[in-house]
Amino acid sequence: MDIVIIGAGNVAHCFGHLMKLHGHQIRQVISRNPQNAEELAELLHARATTDLLDIDLEADVYLLAVSDSYIPVLNDELRLGRRMVAHTAGAVPLSAINKVSINTGVMYPLQSIRKEIKNYPDIPLMLEGNNDEVTKRLQALGQSISSNINLVSSEERLKYHLSAVFCNNFTNHLMALAKDYCETEGLDFNVLHPIIKETFTRLEKYSPEQVQTGPAIRNDQRTMAMHMDLLTKHPIMEIIYPVLSESIYQFQQLHKKD
Repeated sequence: MDIVIIGAGNVAHCFGHLMKLHGHQIRQVISRNPQNAEELAELLHARATTDLLDIDLEADVYLLAVSDSYIPVLNDELRLGRRMVAHTAGAVPLSAINKVSINTGVMYPLQSIRKEIKNYPDIPLMLEGNNDEVTKRLQALGQSISSNINLVSSEERLKYHLSAVFCNNFTNHLMALAKDYCETEGLDFNVLHPIIKETFTRLEKYSPEQVQTGPAIRNDQRTMAMHMDLLTKHPIMEIIYPVLSESIYQFQQLHKKD
């Protein structure tokens, strides 16, 4: 397929590279930032522009790989008639681009993406189309770059997005807090790398509630009190520790009843 990408950030880089790698032609990259547009366009052997009025009208698909806050702007300013347009956001409904075209869809990558990474894993794609033809064409495009294709509604996609925030964003923040704590206390964070790897590796074989360990699940008040004493100089962790501990205990009690 011939593709125009609007945006030049992490998702634009990811989709651009994957689509080019799998035989698609990226005709044009459009970005408000001229340097970013030129950089990505050069990598993809495409034409760059910062002007929506200069958009190439001969493409098969127009991919809106922009920030969530910019999608309403495109919905007001971009008019592509019957051409197929898809945004890539997890928390934005399909209806958010209903003025851009009568053929609209969503191709959301359920993965934490950084443009610096060139070897992407098989990314789960959440697809949605406003009609059968768009859905079929998005499936064809999606299946050319991923083996993990999921047809979901806007409501389901938002729920997946929320779940991903818990799995990825929140856990990464906890790692950052642990690293900061170690550095402040003169400890070597690298010593924790094996337990971090084991935490995620075992989820390939077991459900998370089956392998939960720690003082909270045992309701070990003595150990938790000692931990809290160590957090007086770490106010964010001092707030989070009892909340997560109570959550672990209550969740486990609830599932015991089930």
